[in-house]
Amino acid sequence: MYRGSNGIDAESKMKVIKLLWDAIGSEYGGRHELYERNYAGNHEKVRLENLRSAWFNGQADEFEEFTEQCLSEYDLNCWTDPTWINPTDVSRVKG
Repeated sequence: MYRGSNGIDAESKMKVIKLLWDAIGSEYGGRHELYERNYAGNHEKVRLENLRSAWFNGQADEFEEFTEQCLSEYDLNCWTDPTWINPTDVSRVKG
């Protein structure tokens, strides 16, 4: 059983986790993440620098809007907008 935190319910938390996996969990995304961890330095500092930069140049709000758009087109199983569903994708179960 999952639970939420900081005012976020468990279902919303799982949607974010699954969305992030779909974004970086591919073979390419996994390799890129591994490269970042091994060669880009302190990953926590890098993430904080990116966040500060987004706040400074005004992109943080745009990123939050994009995230909300993604989450509105995603449920606990997968994408719900047919634009993002590839019917020939072998990882999609035909039903």
